[in-house]
Amino acid sequence: MMKPSRLFWKLFLAFWLATSLTFLVGLGVLVLGSFRPGDPHLEAILASEEQLLRQFGVESGRQLLTVWEHPGDQAIGVYDSAGQLLAGSPVPQPAYERSVISKDGMALSLRSTHSLGKEGDRGPGRSIPLFIGTVMSALFSGYMAYYLAWPLAYLRRAMSNVAQGRFEARVKPMMGKRRDEIVDLAEDCDRMANQLKLLVEAQQHLLHDISHELRSPLTRMQAAIGLLQQDPARLEMVERIDRESVRMETLIEALLTLARMQGRPESIEREPIDIVEMLSVIVEDAQFEAQMKGCRVSLQACPAFVSRVSGELLYRCFENVIRNAVRYTKPNTTVVVVAEVNLDADYLTVQITDRGPGVENERLQDIFHPFERGLNEASAGFGLGLAIASRAVEMHGGTIVARNEPSGGLTVEISLPRQA
Repeated sequence: MMKPSRLFWKLFLAFWLATSLTFLVGLGVLVLGSFRPGDPHLEAILASEEQLLRQFGVESGRQLLTVWEHPGDQAIGVYDSAGQLLAGSPVPQPAYERSVISKDGMALSLRSTHSLGKEGDRGPGRSIPLFIGTVMSALFSGYMAYYLAWPLAYLRRAMSNVAQGRFEARVKPMMGKRRDEIVDLAEDCDRMANQLKLLVEAQQHLLHDISHELRSPLTRMQAAIGLLQQDPARLEMVERIDRESVRMETLIEALLTLARMQGRPESIEREPIDIVEMLSVIVEDAQFEAQMKGCRVSLQACPAFVSRVSGELLYRCFENVIRNAVRYTKPNTTVVVVAEVNLDADYLTVQITDRGPGVENERLQDIFHPFERGLNEASAGFGLGLAIASRAVEMHGGTIVARNEPSGGLTVEISLPRQA
């Protein structure tokens, strides 16, 4: 059982005050509607009649009631102990009755058709509804406050665990069969905790991969420096050091680009650019690299597609994908780049198809993760090109997918919406 929180007491007091006021107002209206104030003239006659009976007897009381001019709905009668009328008018159903001992010692009953409306006419039973209503409102208020407060206490405990790095905390299983907005909030918190767990694990994996990628060129540079110190005439070691430093610089530049896109994407500048024209420039540059393998890169372009984008990032995106296709396509084949605009002219779809070995089906999504390379391509690049391309496309609200072609080869399809 959890200790009641401040929110519980606030909700409890608010509900209790509201229900109590509602009950008291209703009870007050009911009491006022049924209460009839006493008639001062009738009260005086009854008091006088009682005094005459006590001091002078029944005959004096009969004379007073005889001369009293009473309204048609009011009547006063004096009865003996046997229930016989001695003076006044008959009162078959008295609203007021009082026992009186006359001067001659007779036990009389003074009756009236109207009550006096005095405090004595209100019995202790009138406080019972007030007590029951107060207790019931307290029970209802306590239940409602507990119903709303205890899920928030579990949410607070779970978020405290997440803040301390315990991402396995879950809230929804504690809610039972409850179905309301608080359960929806618990599901969102559970998804958030799971997403944070995945992000932290991915970050740790990325740091491990970065340290591994940096360690290899550093080790080779240290070995080259050691050999150069032993034999300064070995100039090829200088070339080795220069090559490894360039490799490290390329890696660091790619990592900085990836970190910049993951950190603050809104800070990246955008400008109107014809993406189809950009593709033609990239394909023309890639053609020189493809000629060294005896391959070609062809572009099947559509009309201009101008969008407000980051030209630097999209240039890197398409360049990485196209150069990756040129690297893996077989000799004497053609890498085909097809650019199409949908009927509404709101999306541009670019397909880059090579004639290479393709990718295992279970790795089609993994190739867009950092440091993911082919199983036999450990020394080819860093595995950051497609990761940068994927992040660049996501920043522009597009999608990027890869699929194997039935005839062989891999197709990477990029869809980009038109940005106003």
